Amino acid sequence: ARGAKVVHLNSVRATRQQAATAAPAPRRWGWPEWGAIAATLVLGVLAGGFGLSSLQGETQLAVAQGGDGVPGARGKLAAALSEQLASAPKVQDGVAIGVSFLAKDGNYCRSFKMGGAAGLACREGDEWKIPVLAKSAPAASGAYRQAGSAMPAAVLDAIDQRAQGASLDAKGEQAAARRGWRE
Repeated sequence: ARGAKVVHLNSVRATRQQAATAAPAPRRWGWPEWGAIAATLVLGVLAGGFGLSSLQGETQLAVAQGGDGVPGARGKLAAALSEQLASAPKVQDGVAIGVSFLAKDGNYCRSFKMGGAAGLACREGDEWKIPVLAKSAPAASGAYRQAGSAMPAAVLDAIDQRAQGASLDAKGEQAAARRGWRE
């Protein structure tokens, strides 16, 4: 047995244990990893900006700051407030009209929902002013829901503070619309 090799098991075990406990060399990131991170960041920024603008854009375009500091209705919202009747409920151009009533100051007011916002608009001269605008809760699913249940508390409180008597019925609302929402 001249060429036989003698192996000491303790030295082999120690070598294996050192190899197992030694930390592997950190892998350096290359162009593929950095490129993937950059692409993900760009896509996230673009998607976030597009999503935010699509959610808020409709309401922002429909409400513009007036010279007196009170926002006024514009575009589709102004048209819906002037033409759409709450007594014939339907969502037209993304606007749903709630209740219509005569306010204590003699102007007509109407509640509305548009996109993720709800508010109260009151007629002043030839335009609709929006003294209250709030984020609205998601609409209840199903065909039936409680009237006014989707309106935020701020809008409901504003209606209670301004309303003079009951809300307009179908005939009163049609008559007010024919008069251009003027008393």
